[in-house]
Order: sequence, then C-alpha cells, then structure tokens
Amino acid sequence: MADAEIETGREQRPSRLHTFSSLRNVNFRYLWVSSAFISAGNQVQQIAMGLLVWDATNSAFWVGTVLGIRALPILLVGPLAGVAVDRLDRKKLFLAAQLGLVATAFFFGLDVYLHKGQMPIWHPLVFTFLLGLDASLSNPVRQSMIVNTVPAEDVTNAIALNNSSNSIVQSIAPLISVGLIAIPWGLGGVAGNFFVQSAAYVAVFLIILPLKTPYREATAERTTIKRNFAEGIGHIRGDKTLLLLIILVFIPSLFIHSTQNLLSVFAFDVLGGGMWTLGLLGACMGVGSLIATFCVASLGNFQWRGKLNMSCIILVTVVLVLFGMSSHLVLSLLIIGVLGFFNTGFRLANNALIQSRVPDVLRGRVLSIYNMDHGFQPIGSLFLGLMAGSALLGPQGAIMLAGLTAVAVSVFIGVRYRQLWSLK
Repeated sequence: MADAEIETGREQRPSRLHTFSSLRNVNFRYLWVSSAFISAGNQVQQIAMGLLVWDATNSAFWVGTVLGIRALPILLVGPLAGVAVDRLDRKKLFLAAQLGLVATAFFFGLDVYLHKGQMPIWHPLVFTFLLGLDASLSNPVRQSMIVNTVPAEDVTNAIALNNSSNSIVQSIAPLISVGLIAIPWGLGGVAGNFFVQSAAYVAVFLIILPLKTPYREATAERTTIKRNFAEGIGHIRGDKTLLLLIILVFIPSLFIHSTQNLLSVFAFDVLGGGMWTLGLLGACMGVGSLIATFCVASLGNFQWRGKLNMSCIILVTVVLVLFGMSSHLVLSLLIIGVLGFFNTGFRLANNALIQSRVPDVLRGRVLSIYNMDHGFQPIGSLFLGLMAGSALLGPQGAIMLAGLTAVAVSVFIGVRYRQLWSLK
C-alpha cells in the first residue's frame, strides 16, 4: 500500500470537503498551481495587448483581430499536435512548450519597452500568432495530464478544480494588469505586463519539473502520423454523442470569447470608463467563473452532467444578449459575472463528458480536435470587430446580434438532439 501511494502521489487520508478531493493527489497539486501561473500570464497579456492595440490604432477591428489571431495556429497545427501528445512523453512536451512561451513573452516585452508606444501593428500580430502556435501544443497536453494525475473517480472534480485556479487568478489579474500599466517609470507600463507573463511561465516550468503522471495508460502505436491522426478522427466520427459535444463548444468560442476580446472597446466606448473599468469587467467575470467552478467541484462525479451542460450553454447565450443591452456600469458588472458563471459551468460539464468518453491512448488527438474551437475565435473576433466598428451597430449592437445568433443555435441543438440532456 505504501509503495502504491508513493507511485501515484495520492495521500490516503480522509477529506472532509469533497470539493477539494483531487488535491489529495500531489501530482495534481503541481498541475493545479501551474495552471494559476499560466492563467496569470494569459490574463495580464490579454489586458495589456488590448490596450496596446487600442492606443496604437483606436480601432475595434484591430483589437479584435490582434487578440483573436492567437487562436488561428490551432487550426493549422493543433490536430497534429494531438498526435505528438499521444505518442510522446506528455510532461516533456509541456516543459518544452513553456520554454517557448518564456522566450516569446520576454522578447515582446522588450520590443514594447524599446518602441515606447510607437510599435507597428504587425509586431503584436506576429507575437500573438507565435503564442497561438505554442498554445496549440500546450493546451491539449495540459488537459490530457489532468486525467493522468488523478484516479477515474476524481476526474470531474479535477477538471473543475483545475479551472478554479484559472478563475481565482482571473478575478485579480485584470486589476494587477492595469495597475502595472499605470506605473509610469522603469519596467512598468504595458511592457511590464509582458515581463510578468514571461516570469509566470518560468514559474510553471519549475513547478512541473517534479510532476509524475501515474495514471497514463499507454502511448499511441508508432505508425505513421497520418494513420495516428486518422485513428483520432475515426473515433470521433464513430461516436455521434462525442461529435455533438465537440460541436457545442464552438458556440462560446465564436460568440462569448470573441466578446471578451472586445472588452477594452466596451469599457471605453460604451461605459465611458478607462483602464480600471476594463479591469473590473475582467475581475467580475472571473468571480462568476470561480463560483461556478466550486459549485461543479462540490458535485463530484454527479449523474446529470448532460442537463447542466445544455442548460448552461443556452443560458450563457441569453446573458450575452443582456450584456450587449446594458450601458450602466454596475449592471454590466453584474451581468458579466453571471456570464462567467454559466460559461464556466458549460465548459466544465462539457469537458468532463468528453474526457469520460475517450480512452487515454486517444486523448491527445481527441482533445486537439476539441481545442480547435479556439481556432475559430479569430473568425468571431473579426466579424464582431467589424460590426462593433460600424456606425450601424456599434459595440452594443454587435454583441446583441452575436448573442441572438448564439441563442438560436444552442436552442436548436438542444431541441434537435434531446439525448444530450440525459448524458451522465
């Protein structure tokens, strides 16, 4: 028994709170803490990049395009990255991805610092593209490692708790980011955010070093890359429910997350605020997400994940319409908190349902297809940016139109494929 505990890293002591059951696994704790630093890096970068591009161009189109293009490489190399995740050592792949992020963020921060606000628009475009290229590998491998660090009964809880670290950071990182930007000297300002991002990725690398993956079952057969990739596609095509769950996740990526990329425009143009308004919007969304995370984690391996999944995807699209209608600060902060709650509830339930239907030997390939929804964010950001910049719609009209479209699509799927409501 003692040898088994050392191998898995699971501490065999009773847990009074089921909410935190996955944290009994020491390897999952490493992953959980690293996720907080990853989220911190991503959050400060997103806030800083939105302000950097807005100051340089005063264009909602360019803000949406630059922030959205980060997801484009996922369409180009994401599926192939899934083959690598299943064939190679997942921990080593993850560490290599972090080193790439460290270098990319540091050199862009130096670029911003040296240009002193006179940066050509193609610089942030290249930077965000490189981040997306790295994320196309690091995202599926990190999600796969969650399941490899906990036993089967803790998977749903682990997925939720992993998101909790993101939500905690999301609640405070926007305010830290704008605080750094407000520093007028030294390595503060917008450039300081990218140095913080680089430092956060260094921390991730160091935290992951001692991690083990005791629950990894097997690696993919070393045949051709084409055949390995076809195996993943074939598994998805052969499971209609799995295919529907993957299709569902494209709705928030096209509409909800594209709206997040325009929060800087909404804060300045609609709410008439500034950097602190932008920080508050991001923080309130993080608080809503955090509440949803602990709610799902407390439920454990519950048997009505399908109902939670479908209810949340419909409700989050309705709330998006309400957010577009609001031009009052307090009301907007409340609504975006609710938006974060339902968006996270859907993400957690959907991810758990997908992970439960996938054998570990195919996990990287299926999750790389699942993560391709991020690759469609540039499309949503592009169109939303164009609509927000038009005189006919403006930011509010664009968000309301996106929300109404998302409501129609999610309700149609919920009515047409009623079996999704009964998934366990």
